[in-house]
Amino acid sequence: MAGRRMPGAKQVALVALLQERAGRLHVLLGRKRRGFGKGNIVLPGGKIEPGESAVQAAVREFREETGLVLAPQELELAAQINFRFPGQPAADMECATFIARQATGQPEATEELEPLWADPDALPIEQMWQDSPLWLPKLVAGGNFTVEIVLARDNISVQEISFENWD
Repeated sequence: MAGRRMPGAKQVALVALLQERAGRLHVLLGRKRRGFGKGNIVLPGGKIEPGESAVQAAVREFREETGLVLAPQELELAAQINFRFPGQPAADMECATFIARQATGQPEATEELEPLWADPDALPIEQMWQDSPLWLPKLVAGGNFTVEIVLARDNISVQEISFENWD
């Protein structure tokens, strides 16, 4: 199943900003303030606009959602995360997922997201999509992979997940 394209899926760019905080590696997440998944804690990111590369979208969306500025050359493509919503196919997403280690500015709440730092070993899993704890620690630990996530018809529970590691 890994790597299969889904016609009509939204093309999305996500960014995991990793930084040392209090002597431990943390990842910048955010609580969605509106739209699909409102209230969930997620990686910052959003839709790739027509004519925009995944890197350009990652930089733009990250700035819009967190107030932080990323240099395009700082982004490392780390994973492809594909979400399938059989109960709501219009929500299907194919996410180019980047790691960044530096950003300029201070995180600030926006209309889209309330930024928060999280220790990958103590993720707020009860406030995240059920799939996030299955792939986010692997991403933060330096894994490179494609993951296919099929949600159940309730659009919440994970029905199926499969990983394909990159060589």
